[in-house]
Amino acid sequence: MSTISVKPLSSEDRDRVRQIVLNASEPIAPFWPMRTMIAQNPIHGLEYLPFDQAVRKGKALLGGNGYLANEEYRQFYRNGRITKESFKRAFSRVGPRPDGQVFIEVGSRKVTPKDVWQLHILFGFEELPLSLLEWELSGGGATKQFRQDLSEESQKQIIEQTIKECEQCPVYPEEAYLTNLWKSVLATFGLSDFHASSQISGDSHSQTSAPISLSPQQTISDWVDGLTEGGVVDQVNNQLIKWVAAFLDEGLACWEMPGREVGFYQVWRNLAQKDFSGQLLGITDFAQKVHSLPATPEDAIRSSLHQLEIPQEQWEDYLSRQLSLLPGWTRYIRWLGEHPTYHAQHKHPIDTTQYLAVRLFYEMELTNIKCQQEWGIDGTVSTLTAYWNDRPKEYHQQSWHGVQSGNQTKQMKCRYAWRLFHLAQFLELSPREVQDLSLTNAQMLLQWLDHFPADQHGRVWIEAYEDSFREKMLRNISAHRGTVPELETRPHAQLAFCIDVRSESFRRHIEAQGSYETFGFAGFFGIPISHQAFDSNQRYSLCPVLLTPNHAVTESPRSGEGAALEKYSSGTRWYQLGHHLFHDLKHHPIGSMMMIDVLGFFFSLGLVGKTLFQKRFCGMTSTIQSWLTHRVPTQISISTPSNPQNPGIGEVNAEGIPDRLSRGFSLSERATFIENGLRAMGFTKNFARLVCLCGHGSETDNNPYYGALDCGACGGAPGDANARVFAAMANEPEVRRILKEIGLPIPDDTWFLPGKHNTTTDRVEFYDLEELPDSHKEDFQALKKNLEEAGAKQALERCHRIPSAPTEISPEQAFAHVDERSCDWANTRPEWGLAGNGAFLIGKRKLTKGLDLGGRVFLHSYDSADDPQGAILENIMTAPLIVGQWISTGYYFSTVDPWVYGSGSKVLHNVVGGVGMMLGSQSDLQMGFPLQTVNNGETHYHEPMRLLAIIEQTPSVISSVIQKHSILQQLFHNQWLNLVALDPNTFEFHRYNSNASWESIRLG
Repeated sequence: MSTISVKPLSSEDRDRVRQIVLNASEPIAPFWPMRTMIAQNPIHGLEYLPFDQAVRKGKALLGGNGYLANEEYRQFYRNGRITKESFKRAFSRVGPRPDGQVFIEVGSRKVTPKDVWQLHILFGFEELPLSLLEWELSGGGATKQFRQDLSEESQKQIIEQTIKECEQCPVYPEEAYLTNLWKSVLATFGLSDFHASSQISGDSHSQTSAPISLSPQQTISDWVDGLTEGGVVDQVNNQLIKWVAAFLDEGLACWEMPGREVGFYQVWRNLAQKDFSGQLLGITDFAQKVHSLPATPEDAIRSSLHQLEIPQEQWEDYLSRQLSLLPGWTRYIRWLGEHPTYHAQHKHPIDTTQYLAVRLFYEMELTNIKCQQEWGIDGTVSTLTAYWNDRPKEYHQQSWHGVQSGNQTKQMKCRYAWRLFHLAQFLELSPREVQDLSLTNAQMLLQWLDHFPADQHGRVWIEAYEDSFREKMLRNISAHRGTVPELETRPHAQLAFCIDVRSESFRRHIEAQGSYETFGFAGFFGIPISHQAFDSNQRYSLCPVLLTPNHAVTESPRSGEGAALEKYSSGTRWYQLGHHLFHDLKHHPIGSMMMIDVLGFFFSLGLVGKTLFQKRFCGMTSTIQSWLTHRVPTQISISTPSNPQNPGIGEVNAEGIPDRLSRGFSLSERATFIENGLRAMGFTKNFARLVCLCGHGSETDNNPYYGALDCGACGGAPGDANARVFAAMANEPEVRRILKEIGLPIPDDTWFLPGKHNTTTDRVEFYDLEELPDSHKEDFQALKKNLEEAGAKQALERCHRIPSAPTEISPEQAFAHVDERSCDWANTRPEWGLAGNGAFLIGKRKLTKGLDLGGRVFLHSYDSADDPQGAILENIMTAPLIVGQWISTGYYFSTVDPWVYGSGSKVLHNVVGGVGMMLGSQSDLQMGFPLQTVNNGETHYHEPMRLLAIIEQTPSVISSVIQKHSILQQLFHNQWLNLVALDPNTFEFHRYNSNASWESIRLG
């Protein structure tokens, strides 16, 4: 296909094209790079729809399943994970509704649509594949044995009735019943009349008489692939993967793509003219066609769409489908386009507009080649439509929409008789009752099945699955009431942990060690910062990705550490020189071969050490590294300088700080952040001498998903720096003076101590101990000892969850085992991360203190008595709760479809460009969590449910918060989140409905 020269677009027309692309990109949720990976909803752009509609649209657009397979839910029902009561409640909530009082009389009973629908959900009555009919009726034993899922009670009832009605059947009543039932079903339909019915002829007529055109859910390459053996979409994808992966590389490749600074579309135009792969694909005059493309991507998109003859009113949907054909890469490209300050995007920009301009060119050319080869026509909409409308019969034979071939009588047996045959068994109908059914009533039963097909059962199953979990959770909380006495004395220490589900069990174990009080708060401790670590040339945003920090802080050596700094600088320079030299030689095509000979022996030592002596080898390398680099005590400067030209100790220096960021925090800002943080936790009195702020992070070796383990909300950033900032502010005398004046006094002997909870090793590391007063060191040693004991017990508890971990061991042995897992470079599952999360509880600690929640609940401290109007709750619901929902849906979709919404198996992963993972040598960029993060073999460790939010506040206050925020209305009214209110006045539970009403929950 020759490229048509068109008049360049005006600036207004280009803006319109960009807006169409922007709208088309909405269903493709942005995806963060691997280094800053967060858990998020892969169909976030569809949250404006009710959950069930969104997963259906996601299925049509991306091909991913939004629910587990029906058979998995049925297994949960059989083993009791889904209770009968939960199933009934779920069906009454979201099941189909009959039109009026409809029923069919069969013998002495009335069969209603509800009876049929519930049986269909629980047991499934699907059409049988043609190839299996003869086998099922002979070797499969369909007419000799009951289905295994038919209840014993029903089997007994049927057999008793069969023996009663058939004198010749006492020996093999089961086989007699099934054989006669099958004959009765066939007789009821009268197959010779049935397949000539108006229903069947109407179906056939609709297939042949409807005009043939491009479906709104298809691209033209999809359409052509569906009519042939395929290949066009794969060819286009392979070309885009090749170019995009090279362009987006962030240092993994030694030879980077030249000229990237001009942007993706322009550099592709420059380089593709020298690429021979276009000619190998069969594109004639490939270089000239690329050279003749418009200079701007907007013009190129318009030109390609016109040449393909896509109607302008379909452009948005058409481009959405194009983006969905490589959703991993396009999600990441969308994220880059929305983050122009990201270092890679700033250097070499790309966005979905540039991507689509290249993609449409390949589609236009390769589709035309395929159409010329197959049918001798051009690959345009009008040509294909005219060609196939002249050949409708041939079209339906070639199309995947075509009627299933084969004997029509066998088709009727498989589609109609087979389904009624099984439905009759579960309705406990006798052969005589089936034979007495009129054809109209038999068809009515099947129409009821068709009215609620299997692909719509998921909405009932997920509701029942969640209901059973919710019922158990609320019962446990209710039964726990009154078992925890109020803490009247001053605790030994208080510890604030991240709301992360991995903190729940650790908090439980430290509280069991003595008079300790714990709090749950977002792991950035309510202080979003742009942080520059010591000896780093980059700044990182340390906060949930929903927020943008406005304040810069800097880590620097403590005063008086000149000698240590000199040793560090000298060792670091040699270390970095060796590191960069090693990296360059390893990736150089010639240098890598030399390194095998020169350093092969040392690599072998490392291989043996990392494989057989993980902990010892890790300790040895850590010692060598610390000897080379030397440790320098640091502090974080947080204050706005009083004299910007000459900042003092603890004040932020202007060097390297972007203009958009404030240099540190003013005194009033520091006091405000501490006040807001303490009040948000309900932590306003009875302060202990030691208050520990435990951020969290993880420790793994050879794990590309380390970011997801560090934090599922903050782009893989641990929270220790935020804890240090909070502690520094809270320890400041001037800040305390202001807090006292506004009614929040902190005792003079209370000291805030920052730390980090390592969720892999179950250890807590503390910072800034140089400032710890001597008067508190005895308290600190006692706390450290108890934290070690709590960590050991936590490790033992986790060993019972982690596959292949030993369980018949002491807490101390478990402590050593999880430590060893953190440095095992071959371990695909050093820890479970946030897998297993199921609920988000906002309330006082005494609701669940001492209650084993299995590491499944986000715990955010909150005291409703201090928040009668819901102002604090509003902040929690619009930030931490939404982040929790992101995390929950990220794990949910990675579990229900790990190969589309997740990232498949780690066994197949290859890191690409330093930005993400591919399967094998070339594939789409993998979007979510790997199988090993959510599954234990075939068993789901993470139970895929929508997050349950339990809030200790009156329903009226919660409703007032929801009414203020459209994002909350969207999540709750569209059923992306489940909400239960625990009224602190009555201790009654209330469920929030999608129509904004509340209903009381009665726990029988």
